[in-house]
Amino acid sequence: MQAMILAAGLGTRLRPYTDVRPKPLFTIGGITLLERHIFALADAGFEAVIINTCHLAHEIHRFIEGKSWPVPIHLRQEAGLLDSAGAVANVADLLDGAPLLVVNGDTLTDIDPKALYDAHAKQGASATLALMDHPEFNNVSVDEKGKIHAFREPTPEGMKRLAFTGMQVLSPDAVAAIPKGVPYGMVDLYRDLIERGKPIIGVIIEECPWFDCGTQERYLDASTTVMIPEALRHAFGNVPEAIETERLKGDGSDRRWSRITTQAGSIICCEHGIRSDFSTGEAESMLRIGTHLQHKGIPTSPILTGDAVSGLVFVKDAGNTHLADLAKNLPEDEVEALYQCVLDSLICFSQEGLQGFNDAWCWQTPSYDKEMILTMECRYFMDAFIAGYLGMTEDPKHYQAAFDHIADTALDGALPGLMHRDFQSRNIMVQQEASGAYTPTFIDFQGARKGPIQYDIASLLIDPYAGLTNAMQGRLLAYATRALEAQGVATGKSFHTSYTFCAIARNLQMLGAFGKLSRLGKPGFEEHMPQALSTLENRLKSLDDPKLSRLTELMERAKKNVPPGARG
Repeated sequence: MQAMILAAGLGTRLRPYTDVRPKPLFTIGGITLLERHIFALADAGFEAVIINTCHLAHEIHRFIEGKSWPVPIHLRQEAGLLDSAGAVANVADLLDGAPLLVVNGDTLTDIDPKALYDAHAKQGASATLALMDHPEFNNVSVDEKGKIHAFREPTPEGMKRLAFTGMQVLSPDAVAAIPKGVPYGMVDLYRDLIERGKPIIGVIIEECPWFDCGTQERYLDASTTVMIPEALRHAFGNVPEAIETERLKGDGSDRRWSRITTQAGSIICCEHGIRSDFSTGEAESMLRIGTHLQHKGIPTSPILTGDAVSGLVFVKDAGNTHLADLAKNLPEDEVEALYQCVLDSLICFSQEGLQGFNDAWCWQTPSYDKEMILTMECRYFMDAFIAGYLGMTEDPKHYQAAFDHIADTALDGALPGLMHRDFQSRNIMVQQEASGAYTPTFIDFQGARKGPIQYDIASLLIDPYAGLTNAMQGRLLAYATRALEAQGVATGKSFHTSYTFCAIARNLQMLGAFGKLSRLGKPGFEEHMPQALSTLENRLKSLDDPKLSRLTELMERAKKNVPPGARG
């Protein structure tokens, strides 16, 4: 038995994603559609698989040639698109004279190809098509005996209207009827065969999943249908029947979050958006870094399943309580004890997380270096806050010396480790155990990279969402240095100097983010500007560093330009 997977199409309905990645190489649960078809065919007993290619053929060839397969794979590249039936005629020299099963490479289904092949053998038709009731695609007219009479035409009285799934079996006479060397579609072939009195039979498939993954919406629908049960099995050992999905309030990014609740418990889905190119994206970073941190015993939300192309990642639910919520509602001594616990876990994140960390997992930069500080902290502050939010016309070159000084000093004396990069109280969930103790869980760790622990400590302590007093910040910084020294990590003046300048860099980044998000109309960020502004201004003034004088003067002017509603 031979089978053919149609994989040459342009994927126009899925553009711009298919400008880089051909549709059959889109993944669901980390497995490409093409791979799913090949293994399904091999499991069904097919002895060889033919794949036609054209659009982005090199990507499909590279994928096939880079793996081992359970059956022989024959690739046939078309100089120009020949359409679905023309593609079959183009591989006639590879056929063995027996019926050929053909399946669309952009579909996801559990239809049994061997059952369809056997049904074809019993009925002696020129072609046998797998049909199902799918209202959005129902355009095939079939009578009560299963004979197909029309495609995309008015349905004669007494006939059903069903959808063609893209899986079919062609007899040699049907293959011989296809014009060679010209584009020719399957529907054209079937219409021609029907006009000539050749029988085209439909086999109706009941209660079987089938997805046309040709559009963004349908591809994501197929992905969630497959991945939600997989995530629930990993989380709870089974798939509860009753499932409710709740859209959660978004953060400052473009990602979307959902809580999927069952009687067994709940999980979280993070949607990063489709990633069509072959470079490491945010979802892939979340998957790889999250798995690494989990293996290290670092308190992060465990990864349940995910997919780098669809951008869907499922994690265990860490609850609704942020560290910021507790910091404003618990007694001061309890808040400080909780922050000490968080700092202990942060040190583990930094030092243990660094061991075995692979730079290839990073989706932005592999490390926190001077270029990143200048671009993603300092320049971001100038563009998004000073110019974008305040509308001030300032030449960034006038502040380059100050920014160079901030970057150089932050990195001089920096303690190497794995940095979270956004270690603030809204990215730390806290659950209360039966004993009354609080357990922190870190989220949003996909931006992790090699960098100084001082940056993460500063992010935590100066975070305006929690609003820790200066006195508590000082005590917690002292606690962190003692905890590091207890582990044999030397800290001294250079450590604290690096912390101070990491805090400045983080403050600049924070204001840039608040400015950008406020301009985009996202609520809940502008209200935290006053404290962020005050923290930065006070730190610059207390340093009284001549190299920062121009930046200090800019902050004084910037504060006067802040809209009244954001002055606190």
